[in-house]
Amino acid sequence: MNKTVSFKESRIIGTSLLLFGLGFLGSVVPDISTSVILFNFVLAAIATVLFYVFWKKHQHQSKRYFSLLSYVMVIELGIFMAIPLLRVYYLEFVFWVGVVMLVVMVLLPYLFTKEIAFGIQKPAKSKLGKIYLIFALLIIGFGSSIYTHSLSTSNPQANVIAIFSFLFALLLFFTAPVFLIKPKDMDEIVNK
Repeated sequence: MNKTVSFKESRIIGTSLLLFGLGFLGSVVPDISTSVILFNFVLAAIATVLFYVFWKKHQHQSKRYFSLLSYVMVIELGIFMAIPLLRVYYLEFVFWVGVVMLVVMVLLPYLFTKEIAFGIQKPAKSKLGKIYLIFALLIIGFGSSIYTHSLSTSNPQANVIAIFSFLFALLLFFTAPVFLIKPKDMDEIVNK
């Protein structure tokens, strides 16, 4: 099952280009910001170095390598997609609610990693449904308050993009810890 991953098969270049491109796109909503572009590009460069280090260390363990590559990619995409909302609503009430939601969605899933993994693999047999329900209620409450606020702003298109990218970022942060589970442990979780 585990095979050796050549550099050509490692997806380092393609994934890095994806991160640089999405990092750029995340820095132009609501308007272009060179400091955010620089920040996102530094993050993408760090990810590229991490991809290479992971490849050197785990090139003979394809499952582990690709799970670590996916973890870093998902975390970075989550950061890139959360930034527009934080920029649009900087220091307003929505900003602080967004920061709290990000902190919760970055930290809480690590406590329930195995349950999330089981829920992703076998959604009908897990307790994850309760977590999804809470998550959905938070999204509905947060999304409706942001939408109401966005109607009174000067750039509603940026608000819609920021809202949807933020909600996608929360989903990415929620699922990211699953990629840290080792293949052997994942097999045990699935075969419960």
